Amino acid sequence: MAKNNKQPISGQIPGEDRVKVGAIAEATNKKLQATEMAGTRGTQNTVDKATVEKIIQTWPLLSKEVTETMMKFYGEPNTATEAEITWYYNGPWKRTIVYKDGYPHDFPEPHTDMLEQVINYHVPAEKIGELAMLEGSLFVDRTKGEVMVHCDNEGANTISMNVMHEIVQGKRTPEEAREKIKEQITKFMKNEPAPYAEELLFDLHEKEQWDTDHPVVDDQELLQAVKEKKQLLNLEDERLA
Repeated sequence: MAKNNKQPISGQIPGEDRVKVGAIAEATNKKLQATEMAGTRGTQNTVDKATVEKIIQTWPLLSKEVTETMMKFYGEPNTATEAEITWYYNGPWKRTIVYKDGYPHDFPEPHTDMLEQVINYHVPAEKIGELAMLEGSLFVDRTKGEVMVHCDNEGANTISMNVMHEIVQGKRTPEEAREKIKEQITKFMKNEPAPYAEELLFDLHEKEQWDTDHPVVDDQELLQAVKEKKQLLNLEDERLA
């Protein structure tokens, strides 16, 4: 299949395969929700330091420097490719990723975003608009129950998470939070006390914070086809989730 196809391949997928995936997805959903939203995700395997150093040898200086800093404090990563290095459950973070390629970002000062960090955190729908006004590098995934942020250093990411929490709690407006980011990153970079950059100032949830929403598809013909496919495939396999 040519990679330069300008359209998604979804329209070419046979109807039988669409129902098959739907049946597996529904069975997987049931199994995941039965886990009580607990447990670790990703891999516990690690990539040795020598392999990582070989990969990042030709990376841009910033991505290379940040990877080395993360390894110094968090040890060997769990996965490493030519494009990104990933740690799972390092320190307070659910996931930390250093990307080879960064993106320019000028708030609160010019820098390059390439260090992404994630926490389990539920954000009410009515607060997402306020967080969008905070800054462009902070994202909410309601379904996963995650908040992620990317910058060029962990101190800046920590500041963003702390002011994010204050906005959700109604303690600051987005404008006030932006001023707090400005103040704290300045102190952090000058090696002055900056509590918002040094630790998360709120408790993290031990369980996943999924927001699964609710079903709305009510086509009985489709629902019956999915049900029959689940029965045909005997979808009780432990590998589902």
